[in-house]
Formats: sequence, C-alpha cells, structure tokens
Amino acid sequence: MTTNEETMIHQPDPSDAVPSPSGVSHAPVSRAIYGLITVLAVLQVLEIETPSAWHATVALFGTTVAVALLDAYSESIAEMLAERHWLSWHDLRAIGRDVAPVLIGAQGPTLILLLSALGLLSVGLAISLAQVVAFALLFGFGWRVGQLLHEHWLRQLASALFLVAIGGLVLGIKVVFH
Repeated sequence: MTTNEETMIHQPDPSDAVPSPSGVSHAPVSRAIYGLITVLAVLQVLEIETPSAWHATVALFGTTVAVALLDAYSESIAEMLAERHWLSWHDLRAIGRDVAPVLIGAQGPTLILLLSALGLLSVGLAISLAQVVAFALLFGFGWRVGQLLHEHWLRQLASALFLVAIGGLVLGIKVVFH
C-alpha cells in the first residue's frame, strides 16, 4: 500500500464526527453568517452606486460565488497540507458541502434582485428589500443560536438582535470607509 493510500484510509469521514452537545456543527453556521455579512456589504455598495438591475443581480450572486470558491480553495490547500496528499473526489465533495452555506444567504436577496431584473421591482426597492431579507436571515440565525444557548425568550431575542447589530456594524464600517 502506498503512503497516499494509507493516508486516505486513516482519514476520518466527516459523517463519523462526534456531534456537538447541541447537535450543530459550527462550520456551516459560521459560513452562512459570513455569507450573509458578505451579501449585506455588497448590497450596501449597490445601494450607494446603483447599477442596472441585471448588473446588481450578477454582482451580488457573482460575489458570493467568488467568496464560496475562495473558501473552497483555501480549505483545499489547508486539507492538502494537513493530510499531506492530493485531494480525492470524496475530499472535494466534502469541501463543496462545507462551503455551500456561504451561498445559502445569497439566495433570497439574489431572487429579489432578479425580480428587479425582470422588471417587477425597481432596482432601489429591490436592493432595500434584499437588505431586509438579509437582516431577517441574520435575525433568524441569531434567534436559533439563542434557542440553543438559552431557555428564556428574552435571551433568545437578545442573541438575535446581537447578530443583527453585528451585521449593522459591518455595514456602518463599510459606509464610513467607502
């Protein structure tokens, strides 16, 4: 058996991983939140420099795809260095599944911008609605985190509002330095 084959045999399968006490893996959650913050940053730029509806749609989706590909690329390099072997198709599929949450947050806002590109909404309204959807998704993630960490609804609400505030802070920083 070659060294490469031995390495692949001893690799743990992600499905064999011991779940956290909450049953939630941190990587998809952090990547989904990262994707939503990226969406909000792109929407902020689109709001300041309003392009055509098609350009806005392509810019938002293209940016999130680029971020997901960059995440996949960096994950691939890290995996090859850690395991000291080239990636198998199984490894690549696992990395693809791992970075998919980055794209998840972009779907709702992108669909709203697509409605604008189809002439059903004005570009400005679509950008505003897309921001509302992105903040609502952040609120939902924050609420779910609150449910997993706290029993009292006020703490769950505080968790949701905290995540929305972080998104707002990132946007504020973007506005100040743009």
